Amino acid sequence: MTSTADHKQPISLKVNGALFDVDGTIIISQPALAAFWREFGKDKPYFDAEHVISATHGWRTYDAIATFAPDYLSEEYVTRLEGEIPDKYGKFSVEVPGAVTLCNALNELPKEKWAVGTSGTFEMAHKWFDVLGIKRPSTFITANDVKQGKPHPEPYIKGRNALGFPINEQNPKGSKVIVFEDAPAGIAAGKAAGCKIVGVATTFDVEYLKERGCDIIVKDHRSIRVGGYNPETDEVEFVFDDYLYAKDDLLDW
Repeated sequence: MTSTADHKQPISLKVNGALFDVDGTIIISQPALAAFWREFGKDKPYFDAEHVISATHGWRTYDAIATFAPDYLSEEYVTRLEGEIPDKYGKFSVEVPGAVTLCNALNELPKEKWAVGTSGTFEMAHKWFDVLGIKRPSTFITANDVKQGKPHPEPYIKGRNALGFPINEQNPKGSKVIVFEDAPAGIAAGKAAGCKIVGVATTFDVEYLKERGCDIIVKDHRSIRVGGYNPETDEVEFVFDDYLYAKDDLLDW
């Protein structure tokens, strides 16, 4: 059962941890990434930049180059390229509305309850946080930290493990962890990591995100606030004052 209510009441979602993608979820970097791919492809006649732009959102740049320009595949080279993106093309990027406020509220909690799991390299991702003026959480999983990028669940498995909420034999269902995502690869990764998905409709529309299995969908972060932290249950409350869609079983864990 799923629903999109006409007269929505705020939803209180109490979770043990929250994992955030970066590109398209905290910062709208797609125009910067598109500019990068177009520049990258200028001297490569076989490289269809527009196809790569449309096909690889949520991928690691390393995986995109491995697929579409394997002659240039080098971890050191890719890391250098990505690290230059915020410097060269950052003027095209903007905050996902409400992201700074939400992240700052999470940083003010008495215990760190959020982490990052991004397909970007550390060099690029940490610069995006600098651009927005957000203090980075100590758990910051990037492309450099995983062997397999999204849609493989490794980034989010590492994130939830680092927060102290693994899924294992002693805790087969795991704890209540949510993932904030905008892209199919990340949604698939989050679901495979045993998390519920907060879809952010910055890159794809509501119907597309519903089809991919998001549990709740918001336009941006302005409709979300941090309600507080309960040390007895080790839960942080996210209050969704508005949303575009929510599954009927959203609160069932």
